[in-house]
Amino acid sequence: MATGAHIPPSSMQFFMSMADLGDRIDRVLQLDTFTEETFRPMMRLTRHRTVEYFYHFITMAAHASSMSDAHRLVMSGKMIQLAFQNPYLMHAVFGIAVTHLRHLLPHDKSYAIAAGIHWQRAIKLYRREISKPIDEHNMDPLMSTCMLLSTITFSTEECKPADSWIFSSDPTRLSWLLGQSGLRYILEAITIDQLQRSIWFEAFQESDDEDYTFNNNSPGLEGLHPGLAELCDIDETTTEESNPYHWPLRMLSPMLPLKADRNNFSKLIPFIGRLEPAYIKLLQEKDPRALLILSYWLGKMCEEKQWWIYSRVSSECFAICMFLEHNEDTRILNLLQYPAEKCGYVFNHVLKEMIAPEIDGPFYFL
Repeated sequence: MATGAHIPPSSMQFFMSMADLGDRIDRVLQLDTFTEETFRPMMRLTRHRTVEYFYHFITMAAHASSMSDAHRLVMSGKMIQLAFQNPYLMHAVFGIAVTHLRHLLPHDKSYAIAAGIHWQRAIKLYRREISKPIDEHNMDPLMSTCMLLSTITFSTEECKPADSWIFSSDPTRLSWLLGQSGLRYILEAITIDQLQRSIWFEAFQESDDEDYTFNNNSPGLEGLHPGLAELCDIDETTTEESNPYHWPLRMLSPMLPLKADRNNFSKLIPFIGRLEPAYIKLLQEKDPRALLILSYWLGKMCEEKQWWIYSRVSSECFAICMFLEHNEDTRILNLLQYPAEKCGYVFNHVLKEMIAPEIDGPFYFL
């Protein structure tokens, strides 16, 4: 009697657990009853790989160098449990995993297709859910999905300074920044008691210190970057209501001395989602002082070369340096040294000084 190949019990358990996981993923995706009929064949093309995407996300979350231990614990634990109850969050989990795989394996075009499918579903279902009342029952999956969606708005395969909104009249070029206020909308919709029961509460606490340094809206000059404060006409009486530069500069200034690592990332990233409409309007108008403040944050973020953000922040910082280099205010040019150094921008006058000795020097002929 022929005998089949022996499969160790541990391997059998592994294959059974994989099959069970695949079934569970299928069940939660089937809760997405709003998928259009024309879209279902595309879903079937990627469904057989969802276990691969799921495990890649778990591995990615466990080793993410930009996240603190508290963030990683939530992302690879309680957030995943919520994903099995909320299709929009599961689609976002797959979306971020496949986007990372696309980054690692750019020649495999199937990942770009799969990423588009899952992000499309995540966004559509998220919009439907966030239009409902927000409370303790849906705040955590909504916040989790919002943060994953915010990540993808930064992520780009290739980002060139020439494509920046700085050199365009297309308002959608600034969507990577305008789309970062979603989390604030959710937080403003819930009470403090509800927030304290959130799976994210402990991780959110890391965005400030015991002195509330990073959530300080006190008036005046104290603690602000001196050069930027002087440029923005801020004095001892200035408040965030009287001067649109005051609040972003108040947030930015304590960030600048920090090392951009996983222990401080939670203090650095909120800047972009807490900008007020008056300041954003100045950015849209390409106001030099507003741009300079933003370039300092972009430059700081260039220190941590994360796959999902570095291309965007370095490119946009470079573009602002290109734009502001020709400003007639010498204070702006002097203050531009910091972001230029962080993103690798070389000023034209420096290039000319580097080239001039070669042109003026003797020529040697062999």
